[in-house]
Amino acid sequence: MAARWFGSVVLCCFVLAYAAGTAGGAAAADAGNRLVYLDAPCDPYYVGLHAAKLTTPQWIGEPGVELAIVLSIDDMQKPAVYETFLRPILERLKKIDGRAPLSIMTPHVDAADPQLQTFLNEGVSVESHTYDHPCPCLEKGDLARAKATFDRSIDVVATIPGNRPVAFRMPCCDSMNSASPRFFTELFNKTTPGGNFLGMDSSVFMLLTANDPALPRALVRDADLRPRFGKYVPADRQYGNFVEDYPYPYVIGRLCWEMPSAIPDDWLGNNLHKPRNPLTVADMKAAIDAIAIKQGVFTLTFHPHTHNWIRNGQIVEIVDHAVAKYGRKVKFFSFREVYDRLTGNVLGGVPLRAANGQDNGVRLVDLDNDGTMDVVIGNEKTRQTRRWSPGERRWIVGDFPVPLVTVDSAGNRHEAGVRFGVLQKSGHASILVRNEKAAGLWHFDGSQWAADPRGLAGLEANGPIATARAGRDRGVRLVDLDRDGVCELIVGNPGQQGVFRWLPDRHGWERLPFTLPEGVSIVDGQGRDAGCRLVDVDEDGHLDVVFSNPERYLLALFTSIEEGWSRKVRSGKRPQQDEIPMIVRADGTDNGVWFQRRHLWVQNEDTGRDVQIGGQKVRIPTDSRPYPTLLDPAARTK
Repeated sequence: MAARWFGSVVLCCFVLAYAAGTAGGAAAADAGNRLVYLDAPCDPYYVGLHAAKLTTPQWIGEPGVELAIVLSIDDMQKPAVYETFLRPILERLKKIDGRAPLSIMTPHVDAADPQLQTFLNEGVSVESHTYDHPCPCLEKGDLARAKATFDRSIDVVATIPGNRPVAFRMPCCDSMNSASPRFFTELFNKTTPGGNFLGMDSSVFMLLTANDPALPRALVRDADLRPRFGKYVPADRQYGNFVEDYPYPYVIGRLCWEMPSAIPDDWLGNNLHKPRNPLTVADMKAAIDAIAIKQGVFTLTFHPHTHNWIRNGQIVEIVDHAVAKYGRKVKFFSFREVYDRLTGNVLGGVPLRAANGQDNGVRLVDLDNDGTMDVVIGNEKTRQTRRWSPGERRWIVGDFPVPLVTVDSAGNRHEAGVRFGVLQKSGHASILVRNEKAAGLWHFDGSQWAADPRGLAGLEANGPIATARAGRDRGVRLVDLDRDGVCELIVGNPGQQGVFRWLPDRHGWERLPFTLPEGVSIVDGQGRDAGCRLVDVDEDGHLDVVFSNPERYLLALFTSIEEGWSRKVRSGKRPQQDEIPMIVRADGTDNGVWFQRRHLWVQNEDTGRDVQIGGQKVRIPTDSRPYPTLLDPAARTK
């Protein structure tokens, strides 16, 4: 059973994506869509400046500590080499509080090597990094190969006596877009042949920008006014594997804790400044100072001296800087320690992932619209609302009205169809559900859930609208289409189509005179993702329909709340030149598509090309399409 504690699955599912057309989370004008991510497709990049925060005081469990630091080193295969490089760093960490918290990401290692026990006894955690270190992991048209190297590393690391791995990092994630939604849905969310799984990832990077008003300009700009951290992003590689202005843990696809790594790491520094440059170290210190202001986590990715990108003395210098400037306000952790504190202090001991590696009915959500994350739990053992009080700096615990997951006779867990949205002008959360065992609408009033006795009135389209049936998603989503701060309800499945407006004075729903475009569904007949995404492609502030499956594709623009998506700008059947890439595959799996920074991105085992950069062959593993080329394919050649 011990192997079952290796973390949390990503059930990256569902079919409705919200993208504001700019980097980062939803701004005030898009507050009605601030909860759409909860029922959206798997998107590793949905957080940003305006997303609700999970600050260090919320999970640390120690009064006075406001800054957390995780030092993580990649690529270990020979522990003796790492002992030589890490020893000065570990000894410096011990001088703080007797611990040497640090995480080592390893492709594979001899589990019986005695050096590993020395590391573990000092506070080091040994984590997974794939067995063969492929760059990218998804490549060569071979998903099974990618899954095998992912699984094998986890199973090997799990055999180290006394080790309990929880975290993963994708090889080369600092130099290419090697992570994608397909990685999470088809690799991370599965269990290994040994029955193991992980609960945390650190493959996404985090860029601090001048868009954050809380950060002094001197921290985010160089003396020549260039972006201090943005200069490290390697544009020649079409690098997009990062979120902006969000130095906090967050959940990808409901069931994976993401620990974004700060830009720059040592590879990015080497790429810009050449190896071991003190300018890179100075910017790492500036990132620590900025993240301290945000009460966040500074996660540093670095490599051993064999890579020649950073010296161990420079890592010690970074530790010295943090300790000298922040004293007892800073604490160092391994990934395993962060995972345990998140589970214990934020989630009340209920992990994101159940013992069989499936959905445990835990959701992070800002219930009261105060900008900080709260938690709701609804499974067969626990129904709980955990609201964070920033003023009191404590979790206030109450009831939660319905299960978020159901469990069948075989022990398999299914999402119960509880839909989150904003139906109150206060911005407080509401939930709506109709399945075989639960039905109703509840509003959060700031402290508890209140049932609305007419909350399902008017929800009819060829019969009553259900959110789930027999454990299958029925394609119901709450989305603010007219940007008035209150969500509409969309239903899109092969048997039911409709859009409804909530009428708070009448406590019921009014059907609007349009539906999704003809032939477009949110889910297919089996409740699987049908390939529909809502994205503001023309950047007018309203969400457009992008639909693409193995047979056909369509782009329709939203025109008004009276006419809906009445302007069809592109449609066709495959194969055609300049078609919109598939969002889902014929087997119903995610094809690795996401929308970020005014681009459609695709990364899977079939994408990618080689280019020459600086006289060397470099792999670009993604296909990306700027929004103007989605609107007009001819723009690709203009």
